[in-house]
Amino acid sequence: MDDHWLVPGSSDVTVDLSRLQGEPRAGDTRYTVALNGSLRSDWVDVWREVLSASAVLRRFEIDPFGAVVHFTCRNVDGTAMVFDALERLEATVKRVNEIVSVRHASAPQVIAAPTSLRAR
Repeated sequence: MDDHWLVPGSSDVTVDLSRLQGEPRAGDTRYTVALNGSLRSDWVDVWREVLSASAVLRRFEIDPFGAVVHFTCRNVDGTAMVFDALERLEATVKRVNEIVSVRHASAPQVIAAPTSLRAR
């Protein structure tokens, strides 16, 4: 019989502002900012749920395979809009982390114990 452990899911995704990049386009700039942490499918599903509930947040496009988020700001809006978008992004990531944590707390995942720790 295999040993199994109950483990909480980790939802420690964070925004890495040090890897913010801008790509100028006609009249606007498309920004890309990296996400640190595990972008598992359940985290991405909650991200999409949260964004679908808010028109303001739909400006953010996630690339879960590249672990980045894209968004666009008009050049005429200045840096204040970029900072506002980054603050919204950080708040959204925090909210998604909270939802995923609550869901994992109410339904822990069962995984096989590492081979080295199984009863012999």
